[in-house]
Amino acid sequence: MICVSIAEPTVEDALTTLAQAEAQADLCEIRLDALEEPAVAPFLPARRKPLLFTFRAEDEGGFRSVPLPQRLRWLSEAASAGADYVDIELAAGPEAIRELHKISRTTRLILSYHNFKNTPKEDYLKDKIKEMVELGAAIGKVVCMAKEVEDGLRLLGLISWARRRFDFPLIAFAMGPLGKWTRVVSVLLGAPFTYAAAKPSGATAPGQLTVEELRRALDLISGERIS
Repeated sequence: MICVSIAEPTVEDALTTLAQAEAQADLCEIRLDALEEPAVAPFLPARRKPLLFTFRAEDEGGFRSVPLPQRLRWLSEAASAGADYVDIELAAGPEAIRELHKISRTTRLILSYHNFKNTPKEDYLKDKIKEMVELGAAIGKVVCMAKEVEDGLRLLGLISWARRRFDFPLIAFAMGPLGKWTRVVSVLLGAPFTYAAAKPSGATAPGQLTVEELRRALDLISGERIS
């Protein structure tokens, strides 16, 4: 599946982009950290596809610096209102994660780890995944900057490892020019979904493809339309 990330400055712009993106997306991510005035309520009645909400921390790719309690409040609102997914960083800590978990009765909780500097060693990343499992994540996400092609291979290998070891669905791919191909291959290896930009100017991370580019790449590899 393809998740289209929507990062717009206003709710009006985000709703317009959401309506356009849903034509090609399997689900959409609302980046609350990109909104000048964050809001959850306007998006839920407008959705035609599943919705994921995140309020990304600045040191893991967020558009601005916002204290954890404030970010957690918005994610809790999304979970309480019936969002399909909410995503919070593993670095938020067990207390914040457990608080959000209690609220997420029908909402699936994604715990994520992002590294915009490099790709750590495999054992370090596996320890992060173990923490995600222990904290009750429905899905894990591990995304790191590729400095060499082998970084992408290491990240992709985590997908099958998490499935074999914990029966745990893991999103894993590499950022940057050397990681673009991993965004495509990850879903073919069993990742629940991968991320794409709604438009060329809307990338939310280095190396992110547009949804059209990602669809074309998947079609080319598989020889058929990916839905």
